[in-house]
Formats: sequence, structure tokens, C-alpha cells
Amino acid sequence: MGELLQTTERQLEETNDDGLAVTDLIHLENELQTALIQVRSRKTHLLLESAKGLHEKEKLLQEEKEHLEDNIASIKKNREVNEMSTDFANFPVPHIICGQQRMTLNFL
Repeated sequence: MGELLQTTERQLEETNDDGLAVTDLIHLENELQTALIQVRSRKTHLLLESAKGLHEKEKLLQEEKEHLEDNIASIKKNREVNEMSTDFANFPVPHIICGQQRMTLNFL
């Protein structure tokens, strides 16, 4: 403990050789402390703004995802309907069947 006190006194004496008084050093320390508090406050503010922006971006991306999923479901539904109508196109036309049946019945 005594060595620490001697080291501190020695550093203060060396500083005093530069023409700074202890009160000047205390004032400088207070200014540095104030500046550090301001920097930390600004950093916190910027981090909160960044987080808020990221949450908004996440919300927009979620809405876009839902919209795209709805579009995909609609496209799949339309594709299924088109495939069903294509399957029915392969069947013969009903009035032709009736005519063929009539011809068969007339032949009998």
C-alpha cells in the first residue's frame, strides 16, 4: 500500500513539473469522465435505433414472406384446376357418344 502511495505521489510530482496543478488534473479527470458518459450514451442510443430498425425490417420481411406464400398457394391452386380441366378435355364430347349410341341402336 505504501509503494502505491509513493508511486502516485511520484507521478503527481512529475506531472507538476509539466506545470499542472492537482486541481487541474482533477478538472481534466472530470472532463474525461463527462466525455466518456456522453460517448456511452450516444453508443446506447445508436444501438437502440439500430435494434428498432432491425425489428421494423423483420416485420416487413415477415409480411413479404406471407404475401409470397399466399401467391404460391394461389398458383398451385390454379395449376391444379388447369390440370383437372386438361384431364376432362381428353374425354370424348358427350353429344358424339349419344350419336354413336343412336347409330348402334339403329343398327340393331
